[in-house]
Amino acid sequence: MDQPVIQPDAHDNTLFSSEASAVLRKLQSSVIDLLFGAGLDDARSTQVGRALGLDKTLAWKVTRFARETDPLGAARHLPGSAGFKIFLDAAETFGAPTDRIRTVSKAQDDFRRFVEDQAGDLRTYEAMLVGSRRDSKSDLEQRRSYYQSAAAIWGVRVSSQFLMLALCPTKRDDGMLDVVQASGFVRLERLKPDTPWIVRRLLTTTDDGGERLNFVREPLEPAGATSLGTLPLLREFCSDPLPQIHQFEGTDGVIYDEVLPGPLGPGGAVTVVSGELYRAALPSIRSDENQIGRYKLAVRTPAKYVLLDMLIHRELEHFGPMSMSIAGLLEGRPTSTALSNAENSEPARQLGSPPVLKTARLPEYEHVIARALTLAGRTPDEFCGYRAAIEYPTAPCEIALTCEIR
Repeated sequence: MDQPVIQPDAHDNTLFSSEASAVLRKLQSSVIDLLFGAGLDDARSTQVGRALGLDKTLAWKVTRFARETDPLGAARHLPGSAGFKIFLDAAETFGAPTDRIRTVSKAQDDFRRFVEDQAGDLRTYEAMLVGSRRDSKSDLEQRRSYYQSAAAIWGVRVSSQFLMLALCPTKRDDGMLDVVQASGFVRLERLKPDTPWIVRRLLTTTDDGGERLNFVREPLEPAGATSLGTLPLLREFCSDPLPQIHQFEGTDGVIYDEVLPGPLGPGGAVTVVSGELYRAALPSIRSDENQIGRYKLAVRTPAKYVLLDMLIHRELEHFGPMSMSIAGLLEGRPTSTALSNAENSEPARQLGSPPVLKTARLPEYEHVIARALTLAGRTPDEFCGYRAAIEYPTAPCEIALTCEIR
């Protein structure tokens, strides 16, 4: 007998968000009333501090909490229990109305009880509030905080990571595709000594996750790998001196390239840009095993900005419009062939034909791609483009661009 599929109840998220906001607003309202009763409702934080005898940090928290319009912002400026007690004792000494002091005290108890029952602690409450609201600004703040913590823990961070894949028919016209690949880590910084960092893994599979496809790999710049292992660097876009790269094959059969340890901080930052041509790497024609084109970038490095571009040759009219999705990799969850229809997918940004590749976050990017295509015997005018980009992605994650092969 088939087991029923249990779907998450979206109503639960809505209910939590509503109750969490309501109990916080009640506390916030009581603090506003108390300040009003003390004649301090329009006062700046410094004035509140002087009037009540509070230190400047606590006075700033109280006034910011009272005036913050966003529930999450209010929660982040909420004084702790000890701070609230100091505030209420000072308000009582100042001569604020007793009934309003009692109202704040009760509202604070109600809020703390809600947090303890529903979340366990204030930090978890904030995270649940963010998750239930799906607010893009709050989500960005959470990802930025995660990036900072991850960089400190792992001892490495990067300003930008990018991958461009350009699909074009082979010269032999045999139903296969050549792929031009350019990828890079821009300003990779080590924050801990003796920290090597893997910057590339290469593994190609069929739709169903089967065995790797065999194809010829050629460096776009033949001299790019000289005395640096076999990672095909595009030397003019790498940092000077060139980054030291070590290549090895793991027990899983994957080829790894890693940047060797080096100087710490911004002064020791390195930029690694590489490019290859994969000949007859992918099938072009739709078949039972080739109905979905899925092109992925795994993000494992704490990064401020990550970009994935797909350039599709104009002759490949049977490649449908692309959608983008982002999936976390902490669970090691396998990728579904239905990923293009997943709830978290959305239309990818269209770059036009020829594609407009310029981006302020990566000033050299347009030149990198133009150079890579030139070395492969192609020009940007032959392609249309799609883009997926995200600030502070939560590594490890996978960014994918997906289309139907019709």
